[in-house]
Amino acid sequence: MHCSVAVSVIMPIYNVSRFLPQSLGGLLLQTLRNIEIICVNDGSTDDSLEIVKSYAAQDSRIRIIDKPNGGYGSAMNCGLSAATGEYIGILEPDDFAEPEMFERLYEAAVSYKADIVKTNYWAFRTEDSSNTFVESLGEKQYGVVTSAKKDPRIVIGPACIWSAIYRRTLLVDNKIRFTETPGASYQDTAFAFKVLVCADRVLFLKEAFLHYRTDNENSSVNSKGKIFSICDEFQSVQDFLNEDSERRTLFSPALQVHKLRVYGWNLRRLAPEYKDLFREQVALDFIKADYDGFLDKNEFTDQEWRQLQDHMNFYYCSPEKKKLNAVQNSISYRAGRILTWLPRTIRDTLWKRK
Repeated sequence: MHCSVAVSVIMPIYNVSRFLPQSLGGLLLQTLRNIEIICVNDGSTDDSLEIVKSYAAQDSRIRIIDKPNGGYGSAMNCGLSAATGEYIGILEPDDFAEPEMFERLYEAAVSYKADIVKTNYWAFRTEDSSNTFVESLGEKQYGVVTSAKKDPRIVIGPACIWSAIYRRTLLVDNKIRFTETPGASYQDTAFAFKVLVCADRVLFLKEAFLHYRTDNENSSVNSKGKIFSICDEFQSVQDFLNEDSERRTLFSPALQVHKLRVYGWNLRRLAPEYKDLFREQVALDFIKADYDGFLDKNEFTDQEWRQLQDHMNFYYCSPEKKKLNAVQNSISYRAGRILTWLPRTIRDTLWKRK
């Protein structure tokens, strides 16, 4: 016996009026009829809210939440709190879904008793209306139920949270929410990792149903302002893993591989004036991971391991750190020389205090 609402589709909305006819209008054409569409207007200053209201007047499945601007994570959490469906889907308002998307995903979820069903996607360009199939799940096994406990490396890969559905009780029982950092900056990263870690039954499908718009100039991937937001996301994941000793041990090494790949992508897209600043933070992140015993060479390719060492060496070898290390070494040397002149009993007491 299934819930009356099969899938709750959450759409976070902020100043996207030009995309809504295609995204929201297309969502109403889904072949799965027992869905609810939760539109969270996050303080839009354009006519997005008016457009949503016009669609809601024609279709009772649309539920509107109108709230002050709080960022992507805040909007998504409002949608999660309001959702009643058996599964949760996410449609960002600059993307659009094939009419059969949620029916196909829901049928697969029911058939395989899956907590998560995840698919590939189409990269869509507005300029020429071109679609390119993106096999983001190329490292995964299709059509077979798995879990992160069986294969910890399934947590590694692009987040792509909008090309999947998630059992709502999975999110509720594990208290999985979005981080509420300002704006829309990588909040899908921690969410994607956490749900895969917690799910007992995960199904990957090769098909693609979601059209991901790659040339929206307002998309967060094109914003260079929030350079440390991705670091906050990964810290959120590590904090989540630290709450359970088994998860911490099992998944922290795979998290470092995921971090290395995402940090590398982020570094390539940053403006030149931010690169060194970001690299220092990345270096400190991996130095801490090394101290905690999370860096396992066997988890990385040879090339990735060299990249990791380069990141860590950047911190120790930057001109500022060389100067600082020289000063620290000088002070330590001089302190050691002074201590050699002290009586042994006093010297031993000082060392013990240190």
